[in-house]
Amino acid sequence: MVFDWEQFKKGLVGTPDWQDADDLARLSIESFRAERGGFRRDMSSGALRLAGAGITGHSGALDGVAETMRNFQRLILAAGLSSTGHTTLRGQPPADVVAKARLSLNAAPLPGSLIFQIIPAMSPADQIAPNGQAEFFNDHETQLVDMAMKDALTLLEDGRQLVPDADTGVFLSKLKLYGPRVATTLRDFSLSMVKFEFEPELTWSQPRQSRLRTRLSTSELAHISELIASRKLEREPTTVRGVLRTVSEISAWQVEIDGGEIVRINAKEIGPEETATLRTGMTIAVGVAVTEETGPAGEGTLKYTATSFKILGA
Repeated sequence: MVFDWEQFKKGLVGTPDWQDADDLARLSIESFRAERGGFRRDMSSGALRLAGAGITGHSGALDGVAETMRNFQRLILAAGLSSTGHTTLRGQPPADVVAKARLSLNAAPLPGSLIFQIIPAMSPADQIAPNGQAEFFNDHETQLVDMAMKDALTLLEDGRQLVPDADTGVFLSKLKLYGPRVATTLRDFSLSMVKFEFEPELTWSQPRQSRLRTRLSTSELAHISELIASRKLEREPTTVRGVLRTVSEISAWQVEIDGGEIVRINAKEIGPEETATLRTGMTIAVGVAVTEETGPAGEGTLKYTATSFKILGA
């Protein structure tokens, strides 16, 4: 006799934390270990499966896979930074957050797809009990990478289910809350998928928690990237104050800020009649939109685009 799992699930009261027999077995074993282990030692794990026209057999373009994985790590780091209150593009990310959000990778091929097995680079014990002893009153066993994965996969799932009037939906409200760094990395991840014709399926399992899963088509990913660009969510408005060292209608302005640092500002959105009122040596406040551009090696560079200015002194 074959046990009917679907009928069993329908008979349960409330929403179960599992979706199939594998989930139920995993949760049972993890709970058993936790009851005897003092604090969590089991690793979270997940998978990124690439399918679609960009995959032949179990092969994909090396540059496409590399770009995809780099942008996925950037997205998880951005989500981790956002969960700890670091939503701005500017400034160096805290080293401890970077370490906690880093992923490690194992790859295994299956016909028609590429599957990458993902685990946190930092063990639960190293984060939850770095000195070998958990805090007595600390019941929090979620790693930063677990929170980042949950935010990223939930955001992707929200993007997959975009309604026609996207401005009233949960996707854009979440993305505005998470900040321009998450918007930028989500846009780049989506664009790399579309560029190489990959269709991702993502899963993540945290011990004693329900498994997260989402799968997106290239058309859904294209819609996500287009929506981010059209709403300019990757742009971070701020103000640069300093002494104007160079001014031009065709090349970047150079503004010297406190400490002697020179900030190059693209001023092509400023009209020539307004630019003509400026002189080098003036103290000005420039309203700018900050964006992050990624170089061929994956390095991020901040770009400043002027949207307005105010002369503070001659």
